[in-house]
Amino acid sequence: MRKLKAFSLLLIVLTVMLFAGSISETHLTANAQTTKQTHHKKKPAKKAKKAKKTSKAKHKKTTKKKKAVKKHAKKTTKAKKKQPKKSKKATKVRKKVDSKKKVMPKAPKKVVKKDTAAKKVIVSTTAPIATDTNKTTDSNYYQSVDGFNYPSDDHATPNASDTLNIPAGYLFSFDTNTKKMVQGTASDGSIEQSRQINTFHPSTEDINTTVNINNISTDQQRQLSQYAANLVNDLRHKLSNNYPYTQDLTVTDRALKASTDVTIGYNNDNWDFTKKGGHDVSVLNDVFAANNFTAYGENIAGSLLTSSYINGPVTMANVKESIYGAICAMMFDDASSDWGHAANFLGIGFDSSAKQEFGVSIDKMGQIHFEIYQ
Repeated sequence: MRKLKAFSLLLIVLTVMLFAGSISETHLTANAQTTKQTHHKKKPAKKAKKAKKTSKAKHKKTTKKKKAVKKHAKKTTKAKKKQPKKSKKATKVRKKVDSKKKVMPKAPKKVVKKDTAAKKVIVSTTAPIATDTNKTTDSNYYQSVDGFNYPSDDHATPNASDTLNIPAGYLFSFDTNTKKMVQGTASDGSIEQSRQINTFHPSTEDINTTVNINNISTDQQRQLSQYAANLVNDLRHKLSNNYPYTQDLTVTDRALKASTDVTIGYNNDNWDFTKKGGHDVSVLNDVFAANNFTAYGENIAGSLLTSSYINGPVTMANVKESIYGAICAMMFDDASSDWGHAANFLGIGFDSSAKQEFGVSIDKMGQIHFEIYQ
């Protein structure tokens, strides 16, 4: 009997031990499965993070590709303290640079203002290319070659004339107390409104007058320069209510010659400012020094005036429209360039009592140069 009881007890103990071993094995298997699942869930999270970084990098790359199609440069002269000949090499900055009168007969300090080339400064040359596909029997029909998104009439008239109209909320205004032009903040709608109230008007004479972009005659250069000067001077007068806060732009033989020399330099250097990243400062400084100017400012803009865009001869109307659009863009849509083009045209930073000589020229790449000298 005792043996039977001992055997039964032993059987019970063995049964309990076997059951405990089964629980332990099940528990280990469950842990392994949980660990595997957790590891699997973490991998997608890492991939998502990498994808986010890649997307961010691509965005930065796209931003860097933006290009500008308008530039401005300003140079002033000052007396120097250390170097007897030339000061630092001209540098490009985004902020406005004040022009100052030469105080001593020493080599000038050279300063160049650069806009955000700047975008694309921007002004854009993405307008439709002019072609002869829309032919018409109307002799007064005019096909736009605008590259700045400002409208033009599609019919020429005998007594056409152009002006610049100031949009509401324009950031420049005249301070009657200080008698100076001051810069504020442009309203959100001022740029768009400027495109609605400023339109180019071709004349019948201009649509029938051809211009050789690679060899503009002096008479035509003078006419184009005067056309540009009239637009800028008129805007200055409107803003200041005709108060002479600065001298008008005046087209002179010296300025025309200097402007021509600038384009010759750009041509010789094959200087496409959208690819070179700014102004051909070396050329600008050479012309500056050769004429003993005390200050200069250059605004430059691309255009659609080359044979790459226009089928047939370029007309005086084509050139005036490009000048009109470029000035409108520089005056009213220049935020990407810190409004440096507008400041140059308004004479801000120049000696208000000194004559401002002015000349316009066009290089072989169709770039329009607006040169202001003192």
